[in-house]
Amino acid sequence: MERPPKAKTIDISQKTKEVAESLYPREKWEALEAGIFIAKSRIPRSAEQINVLEKELRQARILVERGSTVYLLPEATNSNEKHIKHPDAVVDGYVMEFKTITGSIRQVEERYKEARAKTAYVFLKIDAHLTRHDVTRKLSGYIERKGYSGGVITAYFTQSGEFYRWREAELGQKKSGPCDPAAIQGKPDKPKCPR
Repeated sequence: MERPPKAKTIDISQKTKEVAESLYPREKWEALEAGIFIAKSRIPRSAEQINVLEKELRQARILVERGSTVYLLPEATNSNEKHIKHPDAVVDGYVMEFKTITGSIRQVEERYKEARAKTAYVFLKIDAHLTRHDVTRKLSGYIERKGYSGGVITAYFTQSGEFYRWREAELGQKKSGPCDPAAIQGKPDKPKCPR
């Protein structure tokens, strides 16, 4: 009896490198830590740049601890773009923007709006005392108003250590039943419906 051929596995770290290199073909990349690479042009040259990089490294480490590969992207591609902000990283082959939420629930929408203007893949590190329900309700309303459906939101709640991944299409849908749409894709546990 002949065995079926093994499915070809895609090396996510190789895919991530290829995406970063295709976006910035002239850029050189350096390994900072296991799973984290940085564009050479992104090496900090001022105290402000060091602070920004440290914040992004804290976010990248959370993702790497869960098996991701992160390439921190250059802040500008040429001298004409010094004031244009670009997404922060390529994570597992997807261009992603990092945001940290430290304040009120209003900050969730503000930071998401800023991030979504750059890319459809957003990582939210939530340091504030907010629940998953609070965050998904705020995101759902904004996503529904804007009609977004193609993005993915990854969220890490530092207070509880919970890690979630939601699709905009699910968060933007109106509730059709007692299930919170965030529970459909919520991690780390199985959905708990109804709530």
